Amino acid sequence: MRASRFIVTACLVAACSGASKSDDDDDDDGGSDSADTDAVRDVFEQQVVDELDIVWVIDNSASMADEQAKLQERASDFIAGIEAAGVDFHIGVITTDLDDLEQAALFVGSPTVITRDTPDYETVFRERLDVGIAGSEQEEGIDAAYSALSEPRRSGPNGGFHREGASLMINYLSDENDCSDRGALFGIDDPDACYDRDDLLVPVAELVEDYRALTDSGPTPLVNAIVGPEITEGCESSKPGQRYWEMVSAFGGTQSSICDDDFATAISQIVAQTSQPRSVFILTQDAIESTIQVWVDDSPIEPSSSDGFTYDDSYRLLQFYGSSVPGFGSTVVAEYQALSAE
Repeated sequence: MRASRFIVTACLVAACSGASKSDDDDDDDGGSDSADTDAVRDVFEQQVVDELDIVWVIDNSASMADEQAKLQERASDFIAGIEAAGVDFHIGVITTDLDDLEQAALFVGSPTVITRDTPDYETVFRERLDVGIAGSEQEEGIDAAYSALSEPRRSGPNGGFHREGASLMINYLSDENDCSDRGALFGIDDPDACYDRDDLLVPVAELVEDYRALTDSGPTPLVNAIVGPEITEGCESSKPGQRYWEMVSAFGGTQSSICDDDFATAISQIVAQTSQPRSVFILTQDAIESTIQVWVDDSPIEPSSSDGFTYDDSYRLLQFYGSSVPGFGSTVVAEYQALSAE
């Protein structure tokens, strides 16, 4: 039986006085209180879709030979997983090196986009993951993906990769923390500037909004990371990938340790997202948590971290758990008062 892939769409109705699911009757005096006046109603449809555009962001600095090899060993598992999900895939591979201006954020290899029509695409994908170890020691994985998917590269050298309406998946592999600075560290003579001057890096919250803007007309991206864990004892060659963790958290993705001897579990977790209903939805505005009401197919969902929903105000995430996770074809409605209206 062919597995299905989802798409999540959202629509916003602002200032929806009298439009609440909990208030179907008109107000006799024609007025409304401030909570009604400033109510927000987000609607998400968890629909099936077959297209998935996948970016692998690979650290190509000097310490990454073994890690690239471990990922290559599981290339066949990744391909088998997305084949089993029945998705029409595009795969592109970029590096974390944005210092090489001629090659920065460009998909490597030829053809630059791997599809089901690419002859022996499994072998091509495996070989493509070997991006070498001559790259910059300032790894900018988060911004590299954004640069690859935005103009001028999106319609230029990387044209034809990201399709209208297709789901987008971004997977990071790095043994260092992200150092996306957009030039702020230029001229600073400090080999550890990414850590010593992390105050100059682009805030993760800004990068999160950049990623969300990439898919304004489609589902929010799936973001996963195989990076350094918080405690690197026994894996001293890696450093905690804090900024990558934050990106994963902002999009409800999966996080695995680059220190693992085998990436089988990491790949399994990533692939699972291609055939399972999504449990995380992003509200369109910052919500006052106490005002959030949620329905799935007209059934009210109660706040609960075991069989309901929770709200993460850091990134406007609505997370579902247990039997409350919306199935394919479900409609999710979230009503709340926007924080800006408080």
